[in-house]
Amino acid sequence: MGHEQNQGAALLQMLPLLWLLPHSWAVPEGFPIAEVFTLKPLEFGKPNTLVCFVSNLFPPMLTVNWQHHSVPVEGFGPTFVSAVDGLSFQAFSYLNFTPEPSDIFSCIVTHEIDRYTAIAYWVPRNALPSDLLENVLCGVAFGLGVLGIIVGIVLIIYFRKPCSGDFS
Repeated sequence: MGHEQNQGAALLQMLPLLWLLPHSWAVPEGFPIAEVFTLKPLEFGKPNTLVCFVSNLFPPMLTVNWQHHSVPVEGFGPTFVSAVDGLSFQAFSYLNFTPEPSDIFSCIVTHEIDRYTAIAYWVPRNALPSDLLENVLCGVAFGLGVLGIIVGIVLIIYFRKPCSGDFS
């Protein structure tokens, strides 16, 4: 296994040199593209994870940084790079956080070969309703149901005709 790891390390060191080869190879055109999304559905005040997904990457040499309200964030996890098709790569960076309605996060990706920087922003949208709203609506619906039953019983009693024993 040690020999395979040495070969893998040697190949990773040679990747920047592939950039110098003629462009007849199947190399992704354009610049890296970054997108930011949450790992779980958005709920304010509940821990979640932001994911910065980088595609159209070759060679896979990049730096990922996070900012919250334009202030650098510390403590995000490592960036994971994986091969896709041909000589194309994708990367993922993760940031644990607790979302608030006023949050603005940015994922800043710098491609180390050509110094191109891609920035993707995340602002909260389409948050799931809170448990409080759900509980209030359920309580109102239950109260209206009970009120309907009571009104129905009162109306039945009020408008009930007395039965007469005379059928003629």
